[in-house]
Amino acid sequence: MAEVDAQRKLRQRRGADHARDVILDAAASVFAQKGYYGTTMDDVAAASGYSPAAIYKYFKNKDDLFSRLWTAMADKLQAIFDESVRLPMPFAMRLRWLVVRASQLLETSPNLLVAFIAQRPYAARARSAVEKQALRHYRNHQARIAELMQKGIEEGVLREGGAQEYSLLLIGLLYEFAHRWVMEDGRMDVGEAVDRIVDLFLRGAGRAGRC
Repeated sequence: MAEVDAQRKLRQRRGADHARDVILDAAASVFAQKGYYGTTMDDVAAASGYSPAAIYKYFKNKDDLFSRLWTAMADKLQAIFDESVRLPMPFAMRLRWLVVRASQLLETSPNLLVAFIAQRPYAARARSAVEKQALRHYRNHQARIAELMQKGIEEGVLREGGAQEYSLLLIGLLYEFAHRWVMEDGRMDVGEAVDRIVDLFLRGAGRAGRC
């Protein structure tokens, strides 16, 4: 009897995990299309195939849904940025590695990444809990990239200047690439895009003769 109960609970847990995954995937798609403020729980329900009542069994509200998606993407990006600073290789190679890893993330989680990027303009206001969470993540990401930029300055690859400004330049290029990739429905040649991003960045920030 105990074994039967254990198997039943396991099936229920797997069913609940599957439902959460389906709902989160649907929510990421809707958030990417409509943005956080344009999305309703009814939209998520329609996209997921679950009723609003069923969704509320697993998530408290829209903020809870978005927060979980947001944190998942923020953590993935932070891991990439953190590792880029620690890699034992010259700056230009680390820069390319970072851009390649970011492009791979776009290929595997396009809706989630676009939803993350789309929220960025609202983060500056930092009024709601979601916006404050977004601002913390953006600041953490920018700080880590600025640390990488500082290493580029110290190695003499980048011109003397502000590491913060260089980090904003790289982030802007990455975000523009992500938007174009989605607009072109993933048909963009990722390898060529990576080369272009690295080239544009080094032409803009690089020290003449060192790129």
